[in-house]
Amino acid sequence: MRREMSKGLNKGEDRILWTDKAPKRKAIGIHLPFLLFFSLLLLLLIGGSLFYVWSRIQVIHLGYEISNALKEGKALTEANKRMRLEALTLKSNARIEKIAAEELKMVKPKPDQVIVIR
Repeated sequence: MRREMSKGLNKGEDRILWTDKAPKRKAIGIHLPFLLFFSLLLLLLIGGSLFYVWSRIQVIHLGYEISNALKEGKALTEANKRMRLEALTLKSNARIEKIAAEELKMVKPKPDQVIVIR
């Protein structure tokens, strides 16, 4: 009898079903939407993080550029003031008269040598 039972089990003829339900099958497609959602969420998180870091780097870079531009603007303003002062110094009448008398050997005209044009 044991032989028959073992033969029957080996052939798969005698099976006892304890429940009326069919055995559960693992569906591969059930996890696919969750995997896609998780991948998309992870991608958005990484992309958002990279964008945030990039924007912070751009803000710092632009801050340095603004600082350099302000320094350059101050330097140019100072150079402009020096040049205006130099131009006023070079235009002064006392300096021009001194150069004319000493270097160019010019003399002041006499009143009768001056002709006024209107």
